[in-house]
Amino acid sequence: MAGIALSFGINNWLAERRAKKMPNPVPATEENLKAGAKFYGDHCVPCHGVKGDGKGQKAAQLSVEPGNLTDSKKMAEFTDGELFWRITVGRNPMPGYEDKLNTTQRWQVVDYIRTFAKTPNAAAAHEPAASGHP
Repeated sequence: MAGIALSFGINNWLAERRAKKMPNPVPATEENLKAGAKFYGDHCVPCHGVKGDGKGQKAAQLSVEPGNLTDSKKMAEFTDGELFWRITVGRNPMPGYEDKLNTTQRWQVVDYIRTFAKTPNAAAAHEPAASGHP
């Protein structure tokens, strides 16, 4: 039994590693973002929230906090392929969506959730420079 669990864990880890290198074949066009917003609204809002901040209506009921998709530093750590993989297979308590959304729809969700996080450089460009004085 332990061998089966170990084998599953290794296969799962290897699949995630392969996903990291997977390029996003769906461009973030207005049409794809609109479609991604619809699918996000249908499947993700209850936990991740309308703004992607992880404060959906069901968030407090979950054993693990939903990811905050507005955290630009955290989101920058993930490739589109990794996000696609996580949407596809899920992770407790989040279900996988492979049987609910087709491949293109899952990539559209990736494109849409990328709109929640502003890049750290863009945010820093709007902050006043430190003067060095207390």
